[in-house]
Amino acid sequence: MKHYNCPYCHAYLNAAGYIALGVKKPHGNSGVILLSEEIGDYTTKINPKLDIHEGELTHFHCPSCTESLHLPSDERLVRILKTDSNGVEHTVIFSAINGERSTYLISDERQLTFGEHALKFMDPEWYLKL
Repeated sequence: MKHYNCPYCHAYLNAAGYIALGVKKPHGNSGVILLSEEIGDYTTKINPKLDIHEGELTHFHCPSCTESLHLPSDERLVRILKTDSNGVEHTVIFSAINGERSTYLISDERQLTFGEHALKFMDPEWYLKL
C-alpha cells in the first residue's frame, strides 16, 4: 500500500484517497487542503473561506509537526515523500502556486513529470541543484 509522509517528522499524510496538508495564505487565513493522492490528478478540496486565487503562492506545512514543506532553494516548490506499494521511497515535488499543474516523482533511478506546466523546469536534472 502506498503512503505519503512528511520529510521531517515522517507523519503519514494520506487517508481516504487524499493527502492532507496545512496551508496558509501569504497575508490571510490558514487551514487544511486535501490533494488527490494520485499523482497527475489535480483534484483538491479546501474550505471556500480560504479563497486561494489562481496564480497565488500558498505556504504548505506538515499538519503534524508544522514544518514548512517548501524547498529552501525555491519557495514555489513543495516536497513530500511517497512510498509505493513495493516499498520504494520517492520524493514528490509539486508547485505551490494555485493552478500551476507541475509535479515531479523522483527516485534513485528516474524522474517522472506530470502536469501541463511540468516543463517549466527545462533542465532534466534541476532537482539535483536544489
